[in-house]
Amino acid sequence: MKVSGISVFSPIASAVLPNGDQLELIRRGANSTLLLRWSGGRVSTCREFQFGRRRFTPAEIGEALPSEIRVATGASDYKSTPHLFNSIAGVFQSMCGLERNNADMATFFVFATHFAECRDPAPRAIVTGIDTWEVLQFLKLLGCFCRHAIAATLFEPAGHWNLPAGCSPTFVINDPRRFSARLQFLDATQRRGFGMARSERIVSGPFSAVILESDHELGDTVPSTFCRINATPHIRPPLLDAKALRKIAEAFQPQLLLYRLKNRSRVASVTFDPSSLSGATRALASVLGSCFPDCEELQKRVARLLEPQDEERRLDHARGESAVVLEALLIACHEGQASVHVGEIAELANGILDVRGDGYRLEARKVGSILRSFSLGQRRDSRGYGFLLSTECKRRIHQLARALDVPFFRGQIEKCDMCKDLPSIAP
Repeated sequence: MKVSGISVFSPIASAVLPNGDQLELIRRGANSTLLLRWSGGRVSTCREFQFGRRRFTPAEIGEALPSEIRVATGASDYKSTPHLFNSIAGVFQSMCGLERNNADMATFFVFATHFAECRDPAPRAIVTGIDTWEVLQFLKLLGCFCRHAIAATLFEPAGHWNLPAGCSPTFVINDPRRFSARLQFLDATQRRGFGMARSERIVSGPFSAVILESDHELGDTVPSTFCRINATPHIRPPLLDAKALRKIAEAFQPQLLLYRLKNRSRVASVTFDPSSLSGATRALASVLGSCFPDCEELQKRVARLLEPQDEERRLDHARGESAVVLEALLIACHEGQASVHVGEIAELANGILDVRGDGYRLEARKVGSILRSFSLGQRRDSRGYGFLLSTECKRRIHQLARALDVPFFRGQIEKCDMCKDLPSIAP
């Protein structure tokens, strides 16, 4: 609507103006809010802000925003990027007893939540632990650092579609109901451009989420674009009460807000590419590392931290059904066969599975389905479905197998010309 020729916007939580100025919601008192303006490296506050014909007002806590949301009370100095990072990681170590790698991963996730709208995929984390109470202590502490954190015991996404503009919440989820349903939703909404259909309209918005994993049997289904944090303490942590948590949030939220104000434009435009990693793990490392455009050491640290997760991903892919079928195809290529049929590939694949003791077999119908996905040009003859192993077909097989890093290339094999021409995969 318009008042005296001025367009009135709905209350906001955050905005970036065309001239580069940034507006951020801050808390004053219990539920009172103001807008903080970042302009030319300076901070000011106001009850409303007008830019051209547009007027911005702050969203109210308890009305447009849930009362439990974490909002900074202002912006304060953080000394340096490494100092802020190490300070937060140190709190995770001292207050929750986390060992250093998990404390660092939690800290990387924290920073990523403050730039959730800048990078793709959006920050997601899975938290595991031996004792549920200790994990819940960690989740409470994590919420003190994350951007616009909202604790959710029974997580119903539909109830949060109408948050004010610029609110990129971090849902800290402890939902005792079926874990797989929560996981599927978080996975489906992690990528930009994919909205959720609701009431004849498409709704979407960037948000971060961390969820307590309550079903350890689902560990293999957690996407590689999710941070994994083990909250099992290595030392006996102190008891955390509401007062202690509030003091931590009041100390660090203003520092993290200033870090966002100073670095948002660069985080949104500069991409960190950890070439030593691959696939989804590389995408996760890029998101986490891009939050530190001026700190190469932290970028290297996140790449090192994700190397075990990347190796697990590669092993999972290498031992998957598609990789086994590709390995069987490579054997046929190296044996110099002119053509091959589905039944022969199934026999070779099952021989590989038997040698490795993987405990399952592939039916010919399943192998045929996998082969069709490779687009190798199957044809039918008197012996059934198969295809000619032409030079182009062999090259395609080698390329697909290298992409999955199948164990064939790591064995004692005599490399053919195509093997020698393939790009190497980082160890």
